[in-house]
Amino acid sequence: MIEIYTDGACSGNPGPGGWGVLVRDGNAETEFSGGEPATTNNRMELLAVIEALQSFPQPVQARVYTDSQYVQKGISEWIHSWKQRGWRTASKGPVKNEDLWRRLDALAANHTLEWHWVRGHNGHPENERVDALARTGLEQARWGGKPANRAAVLPVEPLHPSAKTKPIVEIQHATVYRGETCVFSVFSFALHEGEHAAILGPNGAGKSTLLKLLSGEVHAMPKDETRWALFGEERWNVWDVRKQIGIVSHDLQRDYLICAEGLNVILSGFYASNDTYTYQEFSKSQMTRAYEVMEELGVMDLSGRRFGHMSTGEQRRFLLGRALVHDPPVLVFDEPTSGLDLKACFQYLDLLRAQMAKGKTVLLVTHHLHEIPPEIDRVIFLKEGKILADGPKPTLLTSEQVSRLFESKISLVQANGWYQTLPG
Repeated sequence: MIEIYTDGACSGNPGPGGWGVLVRDGNAETEFSGGEPATTNNRMELLAVIEALQSFPQPVQARVYTDSQYVQKGISEWIHSWKQRGWRTASKGPVKNEDLWRRLDALAANHTLEWHWVRGHNGHPENERVDALARTGLEQARWGGKPANRAAVLPVEPLHPSAKTKPIVEIQHATVYRGETCVFSVFSFALHEGEHAAILGPNGAGKSTLLKLLSGEVHAMPKDETRWALFGEERWNVWDVRKQIGIVSHDLQRDYLICAEGLNVILSGFYASNDTYTYQEFSKSQMTRAYEVMEELGVMDLSGRRFGHMSTGEQRRFLLGRALVHDPPVLVFDEPTSGLDLKACFQYLDLLRAQMAKGKTVLLVTHHLHEIPPEIDRVIFLKEGKILADGPKPTLLTSEQVSRLFESKISLVQANGWYQTLPG
């Protein structure tokens, strides 16, 4: 049973605040802390638990220890009535810190948790440790004005089973701007080999920015707390990465040159270009591979057709072939069936499932639940640049959870491992 100890602190209330977390799994311990320049004590107590639960990529069984009765009673008792009343108190007023309570509620649903209250400042050794961590976070926020800054220490051994598999993507505390807009602030995400995941979120959630981050088109700000690794390497050549991660995105389909012929679309994957050019040379083995991919995807008869004269579904198949020429171990799909009719949609999803059957790791980025195939077992809720929830598909794909994510009343239906949404 994992043990989680959390604490929050605030100077002035409201004022600069900090939070601290200690996670113990057997002999392995991890500490991290952070802070915000303008906050309250209750928000820091809540954020400490949220940050702790967000650190687990898989569901866990854990005991959570906090010296805040606001947190312990809130999550164990009060929250049920709040939800029944539409996040209103008994006096019909709005629940304070509703945003954080919603995040904590969604995260807690992914795990099996016991909630324990301990008396603060009473000599409890672990509580004293997290209190010190929270005050460290407070001071960082006071003098640096920095948002949450987590620094793991004592990484004796992996805390989670997935950490024992080969890491593909590891993003820790990344801050990413698009122009003058901060899309991600201290954003963390990890994907491991053999793990099929879907990132689900409304428009504006940050999905496109995440894709550009993976492809190397945008970069995280260079900060001390930021770690950004691909296949375990923090330094890598973007061209080598594109051989290992095949991305099929809307931006690529929109920007691809319409005059390119089908065969050249496939071949352009060797150079990550938007057509082939006279200075590019292709070996006999590369030509053979291109024909193999077209045969596999059923588009051999379209090898001479111009990209602009293809249907949306045909274009999508050729772009998939472009991603497959290197036989990458990882495939990333951006709303793969958007714009396709039913037949083309089902055919494309069959191609996607065939790649998973071959052992490729698949990351799907979408806001369409019908695109999530049965093989995907992990779902991440992304909204306004933040991960609201991360856990098993059956836990998160419920009418209540999805309605909350999209802020609209939604009913889910399920058949043969597939999901579909209905209004109301």
